[in-house]
Amino acid sequence: MSRQTNIYKLKSHNTFKNKLIEYLRNYDSFCLLDSNSLGDNELDFLVAFGKEKELLDSLDPFFDLDAFINQSSDWLFGFLTYELKNYIERLSSNNLDFQKFPIIHFFAAQIIINVKKKDVIISYNNHYSSVDIDEIFSSICNTSINISSIPSINMKPRVKKEDYIKNIISIKEHLKLGDVYEMNYCQEFYSDCTDIDPFLLFSRLNSVSNAPFSSFYRINEHFCICASPERYLKKIGERIISQPIKGTIKKLSNPVLDKENQKKLLNSSKDFSENVMIVDLVRNDLSRIAKKNTVNVDELTALYTYQDVHHLISTISCELDSQFTIVDAIRASFPMGSMTGAPKIKSMDLIEKFEDTLRGIYSGSIGYITPEKDFDFNVVIRSVFYNQQSHYLSFMVGGAITIDSDPESEYEECLVKAKSIFKILA
Repeated sequence: MSRQTNIYKLKSHNTFKNKLIEYLRNYDSFCLLDSNSLGDNELDFLVAFGKEKELLDSLDPFFDLDAFINQSSDWLFGFLTYELKNYIERLSSNNLDFQKFPIIHFFAAQIIINVKKKDVIISYNNHYSSVDIDEIFSSICNTSINISSIPSINMKPRVKKEDYIKNIISIKEHLKLGDVYEMNYCQEFYSDCTDIDPFLLFSRLNSVSNAPFSSFYRINEHFCICASPERYLKKIGERIISQPIKGTIKKLSNPVLDKENQKKLLNSSKDFSENVMIVDLVRNDLSRIAKKNTVNVDELTALYTYQDVHHLISTISCELDSQFTIVDAIRASFPMGSMTGAPKIKSMDLIEKFEDTLRGIYSGSIGYITPEKDFDFNVVIRSVFYNQQSHYLSFMVGGAITIDSDPESEYEECLVKAKSIFKILA
């Protein structure tokens, strides 16, 4: 499918961004990706809307995704839910599902808008006239920005603190027995009767968190409002990289104390151990689809600073073996090790046992695939999910549990990670 482009100049990058978010109310499916000008993202602010064709749910999602990609010569946008694990391994998901996201969704868009500083590049399929595109740009520029405030929402924990701590103690018993070496355990906060504006919620959360892998995704009544700091998997040419996060500490307003916190994180044997375990898992995953001797740890436990937290992030890369497809690469590494644990299959089995709700799109991934079959996908964390039909609002947060984990500290780390979300909703 051939595309044409129109380029427009902006007076204000952020004003246009907020107007564009408002304009998306006209569409029942869209994908918005925002790097907030951080990291090595090649695209500053990317929006796709207006479905040309789509893959929505599937009985054989990886087979159908492979076919969907092969039949397209266009950009594709979409998400993968955590429950795709059941199509990779002999696993099941029987926990309560209040959000009810489709298991997979990908689409080719009529309109793609890429905002780079003060340039707006609108890409459209050739059956659209330039007049239509001019009108779309004009409509966005004339859209009023919502300046309403978000009402305070009482988010209830699905698991009481004392039960969370009991679960950590039980998980540590599995660690002592050698069932797993590390396990990602998450809890849900929710409100089950909430009327909220998801567009306003994304604008507020994105401005507060400034995360490099933020996204806003809608499929009918389902909304994912994501402020993720983490990349799952990226492909450029034949090179594939993964960047797991393990190790988190609060960012403090006092520069001296904050420097001490950074040193504390860098010198934490527990956090270093957590990170290295996942690096080994990712290396193993990538080795299944990599050219021989190309798997490499480019960066080990490097310190990255974001709005509210500091993280330890590692970068692992490889060259994709030509006998494998990009779906093979996703299948070999999904779900991402930072959201499961090690060994991966046993960790996912225990996650199902100890967590109360279905993860769905949480700890899944949102991203894009280019016509050249390159891609970039995030890890869906630090995210709010909203079912507009059932008025169910929720978010999940968790962390890696190891033999050195202190239950009380793990609970506090969850609250640190969710600080931006609590700031907006409370």
